[in-house]
Amino acid sequence: MNVFRAGDVFERRLVKVMYNCYHEPKVHDHQLYHSLNSANIFGLLPLGFIGIAFNACALICLYRPPKITSGVFVFLKAVLILDHCQLVATILYALLPQFCDSQFAPEHTFYGVCMLERRFLRETLPKVVMLINTFHVWTIAALSAHRYWKISRPVKSRMNDTPKRARFILAGLFLVATIYRLPVFILELRMKWSPVFRITTNPHFTEVITPYRMIYHSLLDPLLSNVVPFIWMALFSLMTLHEVLRSRHFNYKLIATEIGGRTACNACRIQFPLLPARRKSDVFRQKQEHRATISIILMILFYLAFHSLQLYTIFRKWHLILNDECPARIDYILTQVSVWLSLASATVNAFVFIAFTNKLRKYVKTLIRKTSRTLSNSSDPPLSPKTTTTIVVHQSSDNPFSI
Repeated sequence: MNVFRAGDVFERRLVKVMYNCYHEPKVHDHQLYHSLNSANIFGLLPLGFIGIAFNACALICLYRPPKITSGVFVFLKAVLILDHCQLVATILYALLPQFCDSQFAPEHTFYGVCMLERRFLRETLPKVVMLINTFHVWTIAALSAHRYWKISRPVKSRMNDTPKRARFILAGLFLVATIYRLPVFILELRMKWSPVFRITTNPHFTEVITPYRMIYHSLLDPLLSNVVPFIWMALFSLMTLHEVLRSRHFNYKLIATEIGGRTACNACRIQFPLLPARRKSDVFRQKQEHRATISIILMILFYLAFHSLQLYTIFRKWHLILNDECPARIDYILTQVSVWLSLASATVNAFVFIAFTNKLRKYVKTLIRKTSRTLSNSSDPPLSPKTTTTIVVHQSSDNPFSI
């Protein structure tokens, strides 16, 4: 009974806040609306383009991946692709409606494109962004759990950790996330055929306070999309760092010293000629795993740092509902800043991935070497052709007529 009473109290407060605090910046606060639009143009757009450029550079590194046979590369590649999708979808969601608001007459240049946006994308694109964000956050959460399993169970993970297994886990994760987001597409969207075919929202599930909206959007979605993955990644990152510091399998300096040749005897080399090659292969594999661990920990730490403000906005929303308060202008600004920080997190992941693949240093070295060769060849004077001298040696013979 107490649970139902608490739920009834929360529902009544939610209804009161939604009806008494209905505030749309585009309708009720034009100054705030134009300020947010200007911030999107001068802040969100450059940040998004920078992130897309760096993610494109990181995607080039996918053509020659590092020589690692575990499933970590599959997870990192999925995170990188989802970062790219998140950047593109967020930019379109934030800036396309704002651009199309000025293209309302048939004589405008992009009137036809914006009509398609109004008919099909204006209501579906926010749902697509929600789906991509769900894929993104739970892929990073699965990556943190995978890294802890790889560190804490080195023998078992070396036998069972394969790219095929990682793809199967990601496929199951995406399937569950899609099922979780199906109500957003099925219940909240509907198709209209007159006067023209278009996709609109269903007011019963998007504007009216219903148990679905209260449970799904006010409780379940913030928990499963932000709070639970945040705690999940923080716990697994701490446990992974603890295993790295505690385990002796990550003592790479000792292994590298042993491979140096001073500790191994010549008799062992004669009896086991393939032992140095195997040790060299093991050290290379362990260095790759060490680099992967550092990259994943950095990626998760950046994610937790950049998404902490988004977590604060969720707790702020719950605080407003429980205290029957209305959101202030600062709440809209903080929500906008949290979107910027999420794009910054997707941009930083590209740097982490490039560092993991070790391509950036190789590209810089190759560029410097080729540039130095070109400059040295152009500055040197032309060389004269080489002259060859032929020396003929006559052998002595007893024949007097021989020359």
